[in-house]
Amino acid sequence: MIFDISGTVLDFGSRAPVLAFVETFAAHGVAVTEAEVRAPMGKHKKDHLEAMLQDPGVVARWLEVHGDVPTSADLDGLFASFLPIQVEIVKRHCEVLPGVPEVVRQLRARGIKIANTTGFDTNMMSDLIPLAAKGGYTPDLWIGPDLVGGKGRPAPWMAFYAARQLDIYPMSTFVKVGDTLADIDEARAAGMWAVSVVRHGNEVGLSQEALDHMPEAEREDRLQQARTRLAARNPHYIIDSTADLIPIVDEITVRIARGDRP
Repeated sequence: MIFDISGTVLDFGSRAPVLAFVETFAAHGVAVTEAEVRAPMGKHKKDHLEAMLQDPGVVARWLEVHGDVPTSADLDGLFASFLPIQVEIVKRHCEVLPGVPEVVRQLRARGIKIANTTGFDTNMMSDLIPLAAKGGYTPDLWIGPDLVGGKGRPAPWMAFYAARQLDIYPMSTFVKVGDTLADIDEARAAGMWAVSVVRHGNEVGLSQEALDHMPEAEREDRLQQARTRLAARNPHYIIDSTADLIPIVDEITVRIARGDRP
């Protein structure tokens, strides 16, 4: 089982990366919207910044502030600024999501190994890992793009790294669970089963409190829009919450036993 982090097992609504990107651009005098931040979510953070610097609205505001379009040197400067900001913000948004410790317990009972792939480099997770463990989330591996030469999702290299470190194959026995389009792309590229989560993920993008206090019709519309965007990327399964994962795991186990492949 390979999980994403923010919006999948920790950080309801995937708030930490959003806040870090907004603050990073603000430090360079440029305002960015949450929608602009969320569009490339799931990529390596430097790739994410590069994608934002190609957004026409962001480019126009950068040009207005800096007098020129963003360059590769600007990207390097943004990434250097981003690192300490993300490390600090992630400490405030690493609560383990409801039901995740029980899912981990049941996966362990089935003899299933657990890894993470993420857009965070290893140095961004130094404070996150012990806080996650304190909240009941303890995977066997935490894998950032820096461990595979900086090549993050949608490339399959982090998933392959997990397989090698865990000494498990074929990749058709792996399940990737995530909340972003990049997670689905990674699963497909690596030959894994893809499971998308909705309620607490990037595509909905709200804190639990904000989602709970939204009028029911508006909330259901927002959830359905998120499901539609995820479904367009063709995951094998879409579930409301990571807490709902175990029946899907058992179904996939049966399918693998009868010879089905992702």
